[in-house]
Amino acid sequence: MKLYCHPLSPFARKAMILARKKGLSDKIEEICPEKDGANGYVNSSNPLGKIPALEREGHVTLFDSPVICEYLDTISGDPWLPSAGEERARQQRLHALGDGISVATYNYRYETVRPDALHWDEMIARHTRSLESAVDALEAEVDDLGKPWEYGNLSILCGLAYMGFRAPHINWKSRAPKLASWAEDFESDPVFQETNVYDE
Repeated sequence: MKLYCHPLSPFARKAMILARKKGLSDKIEEICPEKDGANGYVNSSNPLGKIPALEREGHVTLFDSPVICEYLDTISGDPWLPSAGEERARQQRLHALGDGISVATYNYRYETVRPDALHWDEMIARHTRSLESAVDALEAEVDDLGKPWEYGNLSILCGLAYMGFRAPHINWKSRAPKLASWAEDFESDPVFQETNVYDE
């Protein structure tokens, strides 16, 4: 399999971490393609031109990141995502919350890097409120986020790291000290560290 990815993307980083934690590294070649302007990445593998994309011999390429993560989780044995019921829904909800943090961070970032005359202040404020609200929600339910790695907290951790990189004004660790303490054990994980390009 070929995983088109880059750790700068929190969505790709999720798949990279999951594959390594699941012992699938010897079955997956990680490929970090260059961005081709308006065409994005890997159009031949993903018609949306986005990463991550998982190319599989004899099968259709998979995208987007929740689909890839669930697939890798399924083939690895002892899946993080339960097969059914309330616990599956809980894990999917947490995964979606983590992805929402990444999306809001991305939108905030690209709204603020426009020329000043093109800034849409209302949207910048909206994305900031979304991030603050998400951090506050996670702080309130931090005891339910689980340790060690799970399907839900995988996305949350990647989203929080991306927010710290692209939206540092949120200062989420000061805003949510219990959440910051919870995240520390994961941040020291060798796999989390080797996929971290934010501190370089």
